[in-house]
Amino acid sequence: MNEKYVIGIDLGGTNTVIGLVDVKGHILAKDDTIKTQAHPDIEEYTDSIAAVIKKLAVENGCDGKLEGVGIGAPMANYYTGEIVNAANLPWKGIVPLGWLIEKKTGLPTKVTNDANAAAMGEMTYGAAKGMKNFIMITLGTGVGSGIVVDGKVVYGHDGFAGELGHTCAVRGENARPCNCGKAGCLEAYASATGVA
Repeated sequence: MNEKYVIGIDLGGTNTVIGLVDVKGHILAKDDTIKTQAHPDIEEYTDSIAAVIKKLAVENGCDGKLEGVGIGAPMANYYTGEIVNAANLPWKGIVPLGWLIEKKTGLPTKVTNDANAAAMGEMTYGAAKGMKNFIMITLGTGVGSGIVVDGKVVYGHDGFAGELGHTCAVRGENARPCNCGKAGCLEAYASATGVA
């Protein structure tokens, strides 16, 4: 039986990590971190990702055996495969990330919110295995959340349900500014950047 492999990408506001994973969720190899902010041009960034995917596949004897790519990214819309107005990424507006990666690698590509991806990973392989109702909070450059109800990730009608990072936590003239353009967001206080 031929083993199946996929590429998993954790696209963060600071770093992007790319891993080669088997269908059991074992990380077989991962590449050195790509500094997300060092790539202000999305084309150059996705070229770098495609090169790392090729390198991982060749070095690990998986060239031609990859089933697809899964990406978790801030403000990523599961329905469209796009990143939409992400406050902590260098690319503004709507970024067709899934389409770009698919075009450059020839691999089917799925994109979802990074906290939703983390929630799915924990439900399938980690601390939430066997749980059907929980919330996953992620803390990094931003604050993210993935909500699972009856064993399914809650996406909402537009793909952005349960996004807690930009919930107003502090009001008033002394509220901290947030990268999203508002002030007082939970992310401005509770993210790694906000705490620092």
